[in-house]
Order: sequence, then C-alpha cells, then structure tokens
Amino acid sequence: MRISSVRNLLCRLRGAKLLYLGLGAAVAVVHAAVFPAPSSAAFPPSAEGRTMAASTDHADATRAALDVMGSGGNAVDGAIAAALALGVVNPSASGIGGGGFALVYTAKDQKVSVFDFRETAPATYSEKVLWPPAKPGDPPKDRFGWNGPRGGSAGVPGEPAGLELLSKKLGKKSLSEDAAPAVSLAQHGFYLGRHTTEVVAMFKDRLKVMPTMATAFLPGGSPAPYATRIRRPELAATLARYGAQGKKSIYEGPTAQKIVDAVKGAGGTMTLEDLAGYQVRERQPLTRTIDGRTVYTMPAPSAGGLMLLETLSMYGASKSSALVPMGFGSSAYLHTLAEVLRGAFADRARIAGDPDLDPGVDAAFQAALDPAQIAARKARIEPNKTHSPVEFKTKEQGTSHLVTADPFGNVVSLTTTVNGPFGAGLVAGDSGIVINNELDDFTAADDAKVFGAKDGGPNRPRPRARPVSSMTPTIIVENGAPILALGGSGGPRIATGVTQATLARLLFDLDPMACISHPRVHTSGATLYVDPEIAVDVRDGLRARGETVKDEPFQGSALQMIAWQRAPGAPPKLLSASDPRKAGFAAAR
Repeated sequence: MRISSVRNLLCRLRGAKLLYLGLGAAVAVVHAAVFPAPSSAAFPPSAEGRTMAASTDHADATRAALDVMGSGGNAVDGAIAAALALGVVNPSASGIGGGGFALVYTAKDQKVSVFDFRETAPATYSEKVLWPPAKPGDPPKDRFGWNGPRGGSAGVPGEPAGLELLSKKLGKKSLSEDAAPAVSLAQHGFYLGRHTTEVVAMFKDRLKVMPTMATAFLPGGSPAPYATRIRRPELAATLARYGAQGKKSIYEGPTAQKIVDAVKGAGGTMTLEDLAGYQVRERQPLTRTIDGRTVYTMPAPSAGGLMLLETLSMYGASKSSALVPMGFGSSAYLHTLAEVLRGAFADRARIAGDPDLDPGVDAAFQAALDPAQIAARKARIEPNKTHSPVEFKTKEQGTSHLVTADPFGNVVSLTTTVNGPFGAGLVAGDSGIVINNELDDFTAADDAKVFGAKDGGPNRPRPRARPVSSMTPTIIVENGAPILALGGSGGPRIATGVTQATLARLLFDLDPMACISHPRVHTSGATLYVDPEIAVDVRDGLRARGETVKDEPFQGSALQMIAWQRAPGAPPKLLSASDPRKAGFAAAR
C-alpha cells in the first residue's frame, strides 16, 4: 500500500518549500512559490492503489474507512465509518448534530443514488426566530458574525437518519460495525490534528460556553496544543448507542430531549416532534452527459451542482474545451471562469430552494441548463470585461467531505456539516453532540430582493424548509465506469473549488493531488479573491481584464478526490488525493 499523507505538508503551500513524508520517511523537497503552468512536479503525487481508496479531512477518518472496507465492508460502510470518525476528530466542521448529502455509485447496476439528509427548520419557524429583532438597549449584532449561542439557527439534524439509511439500503456491514472506529477514537483518544488545533485556538471563545467540549479541547482553560491526546467519552457512549439502535437513539428518548433543551434554551423552537418526524429524501441526481462523460452531481437544495454543470455545459468536459488553449491558470482562463461563477451565484439567489416546498425549483434548474440559456450566458462573457453582479451573501462555512471506493467498484462522495465552526455553539447536554447552525444558510429578504426574487425568494426561512447549500458531491462516469469522484468543504467556496478541480482533471489531465492543491480563485460580487500563490503577472492580467483582485487567506476550503486510470486488459489504477489546506489524508491499496 502506498499512502499519500498531507498532514506533514505546509498547510497552505506558502513560502518556498513543500515537504512530503511518505512511507519509509523518504523526504522530497520541491520549490513551490508560484505555479505558472500545470506542473504536477510542484506537488507530492497522489496515493495509488488497485482495489480501494479513501480521501478525507483527517488521517483517522481515512484509516477508519480503509479498515472497514478491508474487513469486508463496501464503499458505503467506509463512508459511514469516515463520517462518524470525522465528527469525533474534527468537531468544528461535522458530526451527528449536523447533516449533509451523499452520492453513491453502485457497480452492479451502474446507478448513481442521491441521499439528502440536510438539516430542516422546525415546524414552527420564521425569519424572526432566525434573526430576532433587536431589543432596546441591545448591542448591534452582525448577522454574519458570532453573537453567542443561537438556538434559532439550529436545524433538525439529518446525519443520524442519513447514515442509518445508507447502511440499511446499501451497506454490507452493520451500523454498529461501521460506528466502531469512531467509538474507539472517542473513548480511547485521538491526537489533535493540525487543522483542528488551529480552529480550537481561533474559536476558543465559542468552546468556552460548550462545557463538555471545553473540557476536552481547552484543558485548564487554554487551547490544547497540536498532537494532544483528546478523549470524548460522552460522545463515545452516544455513538455506541447509535450503532446499536440507529437513529431512534438520537431522535427519541433522553438524547432527543437533551437536543431540544439545548436549542430551546438558546432561543430556538425545535421540538421532540420535529426530531421524531425527520425524513431523509432520496432524489434524482442533477446530471448531464458532456463530451461523452456523464456528470452526476447534487440537485436542489444544493446549488453547487448547478454551478458545476453550467460551467461544463458552456466549456466542455474534455481536452477539446475552448478553455484549454487559454492555458491552465492564465489570466484569460481565470477571468473567463470567474464570469461563469458569477452567473451561477446569481442563479442560486434567484432560483435555488427546497424542491419539496417549491416544486418549481427543479424545473428552474433544468431551465438554467437549457442549451439556449447556456449559449446566451456564454455569449455575454467578454475577454476584457468584468460584469458586476450584486454580491451574494451567505453565512455558509465549515463542512467535511470524503470519498471512498471499494474493490467491488462502488463509490461514495459524501459531504457533511454543522456549518459554522462548532455549529451553533451548543452541545446537547452530556451527549457530546455539537448542534449545527445550518439555518443561517437561509437568505434574508433584503438580500434576495436585489436579485429580483419576490417574497424573500425560494430560500427564505420557513417551517420545515431545507436551506440551500453549496455542497457539491460529484461522481463522473465514462463508458459506464467512474473516472472521477470529488467534493469539498468551505461554504460557498465548495462549489467554486470543486468546479476548478474538475476542470483541472477533465480538461488538463492533472494528477489529482495537483488538481486540488493548485491555487484557486473565488468570486464575491465583482471581487475576485485569489490564492496568494497566484503569480504576479497573472494578477496583472486579471486587473487588465477588469477584475478587482484581492488576496484570500485560507478560508477552510479543502477538496477530496479519487480518479481512475483505465487501460485495456489491466485493473484500473485508483489515484487518491486530499487537499493540504486542511492537512487531510488520502490513501489507496
């Protein structure tokens, strides 16, 4: 087995050197100050294998996936094990108090299934619960900042139901077996990773008001240093019950009461009935076949898949793309891409919502992907002019993504989240469950109005609604077999990051590690945020094309990818890669 571990990389690829530690502690040093051309030599190679692979935000989660698949489980079992482990070791980003999306490719029928276990608003909910009017004498509050624990931002968690349904329908092992690695990590301890160390230090004030979390991560009142052994016995007990009893151990009984008490105590309206009534939605993937490659991605209530498909529909999914002659990472390439992303963000604000409450949402997505609409949008893009759409505001943050592939040919691309760092800043009593603040992803009426959306738009806060997300789990198939699976974390930067990494692989055939490590851009209104490593001459070229360029420090956006190389008469080669921005871990056998 060859393992590509990026825990030991410089987390941001900044400066002059990059370190790669592989098996046998061999060290390779490469210079990586700027990347003027798509050179895989600037990055450590992807992990390679022939039977199975996993890529996640943390080494313990990747090992959990491989151990479960290696002992007779399939990619679904591996994904469940990894997701639960991530909730233990990276609680700032995900956990069973949150929710997410999963795409599953099953080799036996060459089918892609979609599971939506996104958090939902309680049955009694309104904009006033999410953003309460200020009382006389109250200090001003920043709707996009931290104002203390807020139960009104907590959605009914979907991960317990989602992972249980995945296990029952498509897994090979029991839920208890899949949960065992996470239980062990929580009970016996894990070593604090680099990314979580930084997040704990940055958001220690949030942890201080979360008793069991403060005990674990703020020993003596100070942030635990890197590689501290952390134990979470309360969560271990909760996960063990979940493995044995499934979702009812979370949605019913004492644990459910603890969740409701925590949310209501901080101003929320969640009830026991809301928890007991939660349902996972199985949806049809948003899909298009482009250049002979079929792209399966997340439909509404995600808007990330729409952005990806709009981009590929305009510029193709192969080396014949009109983007290729521009040169990967050139100012012409990045400017053109930025204009596509701006249009997709505008579409999100106008048409994206919960399809269960707005039946017209799915039709609106299809209309946005209509060839005539795509051609009209593409015709507006000019090589030396930047359009200035209204800035799209969202409080999306955090999340974790994972990808697993098994010896049977099955693949899972799964994104899970509690939204902001440590969610709503709430723990459900002594359960160890960090409660999400996912309802902050709803759109305020004033923000929707500037895009022409009436009555608050399709993503307005309302009872039982699922807020729109940027999560973009994606699987791409060619000739009936997967060639690429990926997704990411980082709020609205998920969709822009996944789009750029997909182009890097499909159009330029870069090694997966290069695809996800290369400097990226992100749009917010007319501003183009760029990774600091993007070369000076490229920045100058972007400004000459009308772009307002601004450096963007790392914003928690990290990608995970598995790609397949196929040759006649030989088993496929799996290439697994994890983004160094969060010190993730990729492995293959």
